[in-house]
Order: sequence, then structure tokens, then C-alpha cells
Amino acid sequence: MKRPLPIPIVALGGLVVLSVVVLFWLHGRGHHGAGPVKHAATAPLYEPGDKPATLYLRALDTETGKLVNQTAVIRASRLRANQVKQLLMAFLDGARSGKVQVPVPEGLALNEFYLTPSGQAVVDLSTEGVRKDHVGFFEEALLVRCLVDTLDGNFFEVHSVKILLDGQEVPSLFGHYALGTSEANMASTAAGTSPVD
Repeated sequence: MKRPLPIPIVALGGLVVLSVVVLFWLHGRGHHGAGPVKHAATAPLYEPGDKPATLYLRALDTETGKLVNQTAVIRASRLRANQVKQLLMAFLDGARSGKVQVPVPEGLALNEFYLTPSGQAVVDLSTEGVRKDHVGFFEEALLVRCLVDTLDGNFFEVHSVKILLDGQEVPSLFGHYALGTSEANMASTAAGTSPVD
């Protein structure tokens, strides 16, 4: 006659089986933690029925040398991060000739963008196509300030902007203007000098 297994061993075996089932269930639900959505580049930024929304790009008036607001139309998608990315893309692709221009050097490209739950807009750029001899301190400072002002001035959810270069934190994009100063620009706009007043 077989002797039955002791109750503690049966309970331990049942607990192990239950743990494995729960882990597989969580894994199957796609619970992989917080972070950027890797497939965001292929996902549409808006649906065909989304209404247009007029926002503002921070740009340079070439006749006066002053920063001005230039209108941009995006689609009011359900996800705020998609709206921010649409405006960021409009800024990077903005006018580079005429009276009002965005201070974005030719060849600057967006690798990735995401908005963290804490309100940090992470902008990953590539300068590979930029002629770096055409970008000095003034151009680099204007680019960073206008990019930060564009995102912060239109979206109250954006509390800070982090600019990366090819996925890496770097002291500057072109070697002239310290990227940490973009946080200082955010502080000035938070103090009430919003660019879209």
C-alpha cells in the first residue's frame, strides 16, 4: 500500500504550480514595466476622424531677430504623447526660409520621442545629416530654447525636456550649448513667461 504524501509537500507543490500559472498570465498580458513604446514609430499618431488643433511653434523672425509664435496644425489624437510628437515633428520640419523660420539646422532628424508618466518629454535626435560647421553657439542655443518652448508652451503635461543624441545623454548637440540649460528654460516658462502668451 502506498503511503500518501504529507500535506506540507502537497501544499508547496500547489503553490509552485499556482506561481507559474500567475507568471505566465502576467507575461501574456504584456506587463513589461514602464518605458517607451518600441513600436510607436509604426503606430499611427492620429485617427482619420481626429479633429485639427492649432498650436504654436517657437520660431525666429529673421527681420527683427525676435522669437515669435508660428501656428501649426496637428490632429487632436486621444493620446497626449501623440499630440506632442506631432508638434515636435512639425517643429523639426518647419520653414527654413522666409521671414519666420524655425531654428532647426538642415539634416536634424528625430530618432525617438516619448513622454514619461512624470511629464518629461524625451527627445532623441540625430545630427548625422547636419553640417556641423554651419551650427555655432547662437544656432544651437536657439534650437534648444525654441524646441523646449514649443513643447512646454503648448502642453501643460510637459514639465521638463530631455534631449538625447542617438539615444545617449550628451553635454551638447554640437559642442557649443550645454543641454542642461534646457531645464533652466523650462523653469523660466513655468514662472509665467510662457512663449504662447
